Amino acid sequence: MSFKREGMEDGSVRLSSERCSFIYRRPRPGVVYMRIIGQDRGEFGTAPMDELREDLRRYAPVELFVEMDESSGAAVPVQDAWTEWFSGHRSELKSVSILTHSKFMHFTAEVVKLFSRTGELIRVYLDPEAFDEALQRAAPGARPARTPK
Repeated sequence: MSFKREGMEDGSVRLSSERCSFIYRRPRPGVVYMRIIGQDRGEFGTAPMDELREDLRRYAPVELFVEMDESSGAAVPVQDAWTEWFSGHRSELKSVSILTHSKFMHFTAEVVKLFSRTGELIRVYLDPEAFDEALQRAAPGARPARTPK
């Protein structure tokens, strides 16, 4: 596993490898905004989930916002790991909102939702405005990290 973890000047955290990065922002306690860019082939191991451990411990139930508009996919073992993680931590999560523009990634997120058996805990968005509205309800003033299209 070859990746780097770095704290950014704005307080966010970035996990990065040659082909993928995860950016974590915490606009308020109990709300985590995570942006995934590129393709995760498993090089991070459990680090993307481990990054959420302290939030769950201190602020459960946590609202998690995942933006995958620039994600090109995840290896099947990575999908399986997230499925298992969501299933195992559902009581510590208030909601999970996932934004993607790709039909493939939308399908992938729906499969994770189905097999994690979390019911309506996970909501998958294709519309960035609806995703942003949900983020604003959870953390007024929070801004998504995506570049405007």
